[in-house]
Amino acid sequence: MLDPSRLARAARVGLGAGLAIAVCSAVALWTELPWVFPSLGPTAFLAFAAPAAPANHPRRVLVGHAIAVVCGAVAVRLFDVADIPAVLTQFDLPHLGAVTLALAATAAFAVLLDAEHAPAGATTLIVALGFIRHPRDLVLIEAAVLVLVLVCAALRRLGLIRPETAGPSGHVR
Repeated sequence: MLDPSRLARAARVGLGAGLAIAVCSAVALWTELPWVFPSLGPTAFLAFAAPAAPANHPRRVLVGHAIAVVCGAVAVRLFDVADIPAVLTQFDLPHLGAVTLALAATAAFAVLLDAEHAPAGATTLIVALGFIRHPRDLVLIEAAVLVLVLVCAALRRLGLIRPETAGPSGHVR
């Protein structure tokens, strides 16, 4: 039998993450612009699954993704892969260099600036691999993260997000 508190937490996490992505998706539908991208999913999930975790502080989320966008874009320019189609297979040396530099720089700057947020590592790869590359769309990444943070703040005020506590077994409840 499932623990009722686990069911309640699962409902809060699922509903919250779903609502947050739904808002960004609605903006994407309305504007016909890329307001939803793969690393936004783990950001939304973590915001509700572990809202009190230091990595989920709004400043870390916003700064972490901003660092990722900048590092990914700089790496694309440095390795001259801006005009090469996006890749997931058949890697070439320039893309290998771009993704390596982008992730290494993102990790280093995130630690340096106290902005560690793991989903930002995915954001930098999305940019370095060329899936999102137009300057306007790079700005939209950060705008979407901001919208997500604001939705999470609103849901927190409504009581949907609440810091979880660890029980005697160490499991979050």
